[in-house]
Amino acid sequence: MCGIAGILTLAPEKINVQESLLYMTKKLRHRGPDDEGFFLANENESECFSGEDTPAEISESKFHFCPQKKLIQNQKNFSLGFCHRRLSIIDLSAGGHQPMSIDNGKYWITYNGEIYNYVELREELEKKGHRFITRSDTEVLLYAYKEWGIKCLDRFNGMWSFVLYDTEKKKLIGARDRFGVKPFYYYHTKEVFCFASEQKALVNQPFVTTGINEQALHDFFVHNEMEYAPQGLFNNILELFPGNYFELNTKNLELKIEKYFFAEVNTSFEKFDEKKFEHYKNETTDLLVNAVKLRMRSDVKVGSCLSGGIDSSAIVGIMQALSGKENPPELFTAVFPGKEIDEEKWAEEVAKKNGGKNTWNKISPTAQDLWKDLDDMVYSQDLPLWSSSTYAQFSVMKLARQNNIKVLLDGQGGDELFGGYIPYYLSFWNELKSNGEKKYLENELQGFSHLGKASKFQLKENIKGKIDASSSGFLKTLKDPNLKFLNSDFLRSHVKPPIIKKEYSSLNKHLQAEFENTRLKLYLKCEDRCSMWHSVESRTPFADDIELIKKVMGLPGIYKIKNGQLKYLLREAAKKYLPEKIYNRKDKMGYVTPHNSWMHAMNETIRTVDFSEIKPYLNYKRFGQKSSQLFLPLNDAENFLAFKILTFSRWKSLFLL
Repeated sequence: MCGIAGILTLAPEKINVQESLLYMTKKLRHRGPDDEGFFLANENESECFSGEDTPAEISESKFHFCPQKKLIQNQKNFSLGFCHRRLSIIDLSAGGHQPMSIDNGKYWITYNGEIYNYVELREELEKKGHRFITRSDTEVLLYAYKEWGIKCLDRFNGMWSFVLYDTEKKKLIGARDRFGVKPFYYYHTKEVFCFASEQKALVNQPFVTTGINEQALHDFFVHNEMEYAPQGLFNNILELFPGNYFELNTKNLELKIEKYFFAEVNTSFEKFDEKKFEHYKNETTDLLVNAVKLRMRSDVKVGSCLSGGIDSSAIVGIMQALSGKENPPELFTAVFPGKEIDEEKWAEEVAKKNGGKNTWNKISPTAQDLWKDLDDMVYSQDLPLWSSSTYAQFSVMKLARQNNIKVLLDGQGGDELFGGYIPYYLSFWNELKSNGEKKYLENELQGFSHLGKASKFQLKENIKGKIDASSSGFLKTLKDPNLKFLNSDFLRSHVKPPIIKKEYSSLNKHLQAEFENTRLKLYLKCEDRCSMWHSVESRTPFADDIELIKKVMGLPGIYKIKNGQLKYLLREAAKKYLPEKIYNRKDKMGYVTPHNSWMHAMNETIRTVDFSEIKPYLNYKRFGQKSSQLFLPLNDAENFLAFKILTFSRWKSLFLL
């Protein structure tokens, strides 16, 4: 797990490649404090270099890709450069150093991620005559490309973003994993192509022209959408979308982007069949166990996040079964004693079942902690935030690092894969109704009636918040009193219906919309930034194990909700790994925080913030010229918009926009 960046320019006399690389590697240090490396090239020569954080053992190594000299700014003009920040997880020796090359420098790579099936791929490649000199998955990736070309992506099970320099073809080849677990951003003009794991490594470079993308800002405030399009909140800085790869001609910077992965989702309807379900359940159990097993491959200790929900509890139970009673996993939970949203009692059930409470670590973030860490959290994300829920995740990752755990498994993606959110009921009920399943629908509605107040309230709010996708219908939503802090001219000048609808004609269509390039990608972005800010690798079996995902996406939606129970298939498939109370649990939370009470607790402090920099986006006509008046005591709905405004203001200042 690492941070990657690089630059290719046709104007090396104007753009200093070394200076750019040194800037980027400093901005990405949190992603890989264990090692640092550089590769630079011209038309006829190439060389690798060390940096400030390169361990002495790297330069003393005999590996041909390990540098002997340190990079300084005023060396000869190079046109191409890669840099790499390493968090050592697989092959902790110098054999894991990057950028890495094979075949006497024919292929060079800077790579971020984990190819979990690298052991099996290595064995296959060895049978084809390839010889390995390291134990790293990076070398496996390089030889896989040599053997299969870009088709190697179809063979990987894991998470990745990488750029590979093919010196023979004179091309840069870059790719991102299927569903966006690992990030990739780039800036491209006629003179320069520059890429990085995070936008902060690109913003404020002297050759980068950027600013605020107001359409993206509008969608963030109105729809909670962020990075649903290739150009996000930073103008001219683009995202390589999940399941895509690119080829860049090093001679003329011609860029070609292709989609290599298309998810096949079963949108057909069939009646529930008990025998089929039993078969599907057993298959899912086997695939889930294998997904967790692969993600426990590591040369450092592996722990797990634990919320007390079905997803994380299943992962923890399987980890314990695989590792044995004598080696319980370290568990990490955010708790909020005395709060209605506190899930400590549920997490405790899981901790007791899986090795006792000695390996269970808890953190209880407060409003004061949030205020103290707010700038770090916003800067880590490269984006403003829509609620304080991200801080729970941020705090859990911080706790893991404090306990010297570098790898955590997490349940991100379980809801979008198996159907775990309240709005999915609407799509499922639509599917039953449109297929004439009146009796089955009545049974499902009866099952839903037994759920808790929180679930019913969420569904009611979802129905109430339905938006007419037509332009005239959508304009009506701009009168929503919850948007009253925002400048109406700004809102009206960027009107666009939301990408994610409130309901779909079938459950699986809804799941597909949120699994691919929208809601899940946004959550994975938060997961990556929260973990990597603390130099922790987060592994998400539900979001990137291709065998599990293909199987579950290929099953009819009728098997994912039953008797009003969300994630019915997962619940049954993981039953033997779950405490009975967790298996029977009916409420749904996730990474939640006491957001409203925190906002009230921070009210006086927030009112001291100067919001004049974002004045064009605010409704000063309503509140006068004193920015402090924007944050008088607010109701619950207003608190979420106020938090967005606060974090947007901090984001704009931190990135000097």
